[in-house]
Amino acid sequence: MNAKETAIYNSGHDVGLAVADYTKELNDFPPLKAANVTRGELVDAIKDKTETQDTNTTAATTDKELQREKMAVATDVLSARAVGYALDTKQLGLKQAFTLTYADVRYGDADEDVNHVRELVAKVQALPQTVRELYRLTDAVIQAPADAADDFEKADDTKTSAKAAPRLATLALPELLRQLSAVLLVMKSLIKGQRTDTDKNFQWPALHAAFTTANKRRVVASKKRPVDTKPRLVRTLPLTVGDGQPVRLANTNYGAAYTLTVENQSANDLLLWMAQKDGAQTTPGLCPAGAVTVLMRADIGPATARYLTVQFVGESGGQATVQVRRVVTE
Repeated sequence: MNAKETAIYNSGHDVGLAVADYTKELNDFPPLKAANVTRGELVDAIKDKTETQDTNTTAATTDKELQREKMAVATDVLSARAVGYALDTKQLGLKQAFTLTYADVRYGDADEDVNHVRELVAKVQALPQTVRELYRLTDAVIQAPADAADDFEKADDTKTSAKAAPRLATLALPELLRQLSAVLLVMKSLIKGQRTDTDKNFQWPALHAAFTTANKRRVVASKKRPVDTKPRLVRTLPLTVGDGQPVRLANTNYGAAYTLTVENQSANDLLLWMAQKDGAQTTPGLCPAGAVTVLMRADIGPATARYLTVQFVGESGGQATVQVRRVVTE
């Protein structure tokens, strides 16, 4: 992998280590937990792609073990929501009946675990519809453990060396990295939205801080960046675009003594250039996805061009921040 790809992979790996200490928060927020599971699958898939020489020594697993993992995760989500209802309504008997943790299902007796999962599903299905709706016990959440239990019973013990999720095995490395960058952006948004939560039962501010530190990317700097200069911040331009169309960011003709620092927070590469009035591309600079890139003004368009223009590569757009700095020589 090149430097940009390695940076994305390292972020995905480090985020996994950082959020591992916050299982309570993950379990309480199913979308975040699901995104983290996807992150882990992508990290494993990328590692598999880059370590093909070790295929023969990869620790063997079985299809049945993979299905049991899915059953345990789905059951944990259902149990957490059902227990929340029991606690909120002060029904301690129901709390005990609804308690079936990830560890209970993942590491107990297999046959008994399947029966316990199905019993939990039946008990939750028996709740009034109004209760299920109020406490987010949706049909999908209830059905997931039941389906997983069926898949677990159907699975065999055939060993496989593939650690990554089967649906990811055929994807090329660039696509895996793109998906990893995208899911990290989703996690960032979900965690950021919870960072002001003051519920003392959870550690959302701490999780936000840990995630932010782990998700930092390596700076990708232009080789032409001056060495003996002190850049002075002139302007900060935030950018959010929903598609891959060109967007005029500023109407100022910055001179040669300026640099532009682009923090591309999206899963797509970004092009930045100084355009003439018609907006056509001149000499766009490439700002890789998930990285910080420093460009010289002289390299992204002729001196007569006055419109700072950006465009995301691809149709989905993204988010970025452009900082304009004036170079002051010593």
